This record gives sequence, C-alpha cells and structure tokens, in this order.
Amino acid sequence: MSDNDFTASVAEFREQAAEIGRLQDERTRLMGTGTAERRRVTVTVNADGIVIDIKFSSDIGDLEYDEIAAAITEASRHAVADVARQTTALFAPIAVETTGRVGLEETLADIAALRDLNR
Repeated sequence: MSDNDFTASVAEFREQAAEIGRLQDERTRLMGTGTAERRRVTVTVNADGIVIDIKFSSDIGDLEYDEIAAAITEASRHAVADVARQTTALFAPIAVETTGRVGLEETLADIAALRDLNR
C-alpha cells in the first residue's frame, strides 16, 4: 500500500467515524410515541426507550385501574417500537449489509477442505 493509499484510507476512516458520531448524537434526541385504549393513554419514550411522559385523555376515568395499567404498558411498547424504527431509519445509510448465515453444507465442506490440507 502506498503512502497516498494509506493517507486516503485514514481520511476515509475519519470521515466515517465523524458521521457515526454525528448520527449517535442525533439519535440521543429521538423520541418515540405510542397510544393505547383508543388514544386515552399516550406514552413518550426517549431514544433509550425510557418513559419520559405519560398523558391521559379526559375520559380516562371510564377505565378500571388494571385497564389503565395495561394501556400504559401497551402504549409504552408502541413508543419503544416507534423509537426503534426511527433509529433504524437514521442509521440506514451506514448500515452494514450482512451476507446471512453460512449453511451447514458450506461449513462441512470448509472443514473437509482444511482436513485435506493437513494430509
């Protein structure tokens, strides 16, 4: 590798690291929202999925306490899913493509090839 190639690789690495840092900073400002019980309960979570706000509609009194508790849990799940979708979309431009799992047949063939090399 020439000095120019090395310098270019280092510069590219620094650019990628700066972009990741920028995206991580932006991620910390994300919030997700979820509702339940016909919008009687609204939960907002931060980027880490921690509840930061719960709001109840004026007709929340129509529900029993266990129904309210279940609605808070359901709305929280929706809010966490919302912030997870936002995070995935935010990092999509830099996401690494995976090739998937190596199959059993490929693994066994590789092991056999290694065994043949040692003979």
